Amino acid sequence: MPTRAFDPAALERYRQFLAELLEELENEIIPSLSDGDLKKAPAFGTAPGAAETAAVEYADFHATTWRNLQYLRGTLHGLIAGLQTAIDTGGTVDQQIATDIARLTEGDDLYA
Repeated sequence: MPTRAFDPAALERYRQFLAELLEELENEIIPSLSDGDLKKAPAFGTAPGAAETAAVEYADFHATTWRNLQYLRGTLHGLIAGLQTAIDTGGTVDQQIATDIARLTEGDDLYA
């Protein structure tokens, strides 16, 4: 079985990839939802009840999408920070994190 080695260059490449995704999210996608074309609901036609039903569904969709994008944004920030910490510490993990990871791989619930 091959041995595994810490590769800070690989972590840096992945950190940079995530940073580019975050930049695209913050500079292109989120602005289109908050200030751009997707900020306003489209016209839903003139059929009886169409505007009311579609407007509610669009508002729910918009709110859910906005919330999910914010969760994604937070996740990307966390991953980037975690990768930077791993790079800075040379891959050293404190004992509690190592124990938690081992428990997860064994199927234990950390919060039980």
